[in-house]
Amino acid sequence: MMQVLGKVKWYNQYKGYGFVSIEGIDEDVFLHFSVLEQSKIKSLGKDDVIQCSIQKLDKGYQIMRVDNIVSSKKYEVGRSEPTREIAVVKWFNPLKGFGFAQLSTGEDVFIHVSLLNHLNLHDLPPNTRVRLIVRSTNLGLEALDLEVLPNEV
Repeated sequence: MMQVLGKVKWYNQYKGYGFVSIEGIDEDVFLHFSVLEQSKIKSLGKDDVIQCSIQKLDKGYQIMRVDNIVSSKKYEVGRSEPTREIAVVKWFNPLKGFGFAQLSTGEDVFIHVSLLNHLNLHDLPPNTRVRLIVRSTNLGLEALDLEVLPNEV
């Protein structure tokens, strides 16, 4: 494995993968969401610079580990402090490592699998009520913490 700096060409959290360009390597380097999950990184955006380890495999270069986000286009906006919100899960895909819940205002909140991991949960079924700690970023609302609430009777 080689330790390198790479620039995200694109990363699609819905597809669960993306590609990174690395100086001195003529081909795009594949990045799978599971690598981000292992690194406890919730998302990447176009032009983010990452420090990572890559390896040449049969199908080409692949990122094996992301050690650090050196620079990111994601930043907090709007609300100065994260807020507590009640939401209902729209969908969550454990294979992709993320999903969305909807606030009563209709706004969607991104939920990363790392929040479930620390609660020992493997899935969040649709219509599950959750209490979230939410922050606003330039990429949308993001859950920082999660608590599953009992169903209303």
